[in-house]
Amino acid sequence: MSNRTDLSNRTDLSNRTDLSNRTGLSFSGVLSLVAVVSVLVVVSVPHLSELALQENEADARGTAQILARAMQALDARPRDQPTMRELLRLPELRTLGDAELLLGDAVLRHHGYLFEVTRLSAALAVSAESGALRERLAIRAWPWAHGTTGVAAFLATWEGGRLEHSNAVPHWEGLASAGSQLAGLEGWR
Repeated sequence: MSNRTDLSNRTDLSNRTDLSNRTGLSFSGVLSLVAVVSVLVVVSVPHLSELALQENEADARGTAQILARAMQALDARPRDQPTMRELLRLPELRTLGDAELLLGDAVLRHHGYLFEVTRLSAALAVSAESGALRERLAIRAWPWAHGTTGVAAFLATWEGGRLEHSNAVPHWEGLASAGSQLAGLEGWR
């Protein structure tokens, strides 16, 4: 009987050891893991937000240039300003398939930015440096939600002219900025 008791005690000890190995992390291990994950979240989230903002701005800059070149393909003239729907029909713009048309096809929403064909005043087109805005039609891009989806605003012509505005104080944001006339080049570079 003593052998049986020893054997059963050993089996119980062996089972307990196996069981404790299978339970996973200790309480202090769980606390350590939670602390590490918390630090990663606190450090990473602001960086991820900044990265997403930069990515949206880079995409908007490129999309404005693509849309401006599309106006050239349509041979758009100031008197016949194309709609965004007309531009999107071009084969080279099929990559914008996830874009949304708003305000009766006048505005395109794509990756946190809004785009529209804008008419430049004759005085503005003439006063632009190095002919960047010689043409009277341009694509203007601005953030859907300033500070969340982007900050900077962009202006691109089909001749390849491109200007950027820091838009630090939100001059342009959301649908309320659609159709606003570009009065001057102050702040644009």
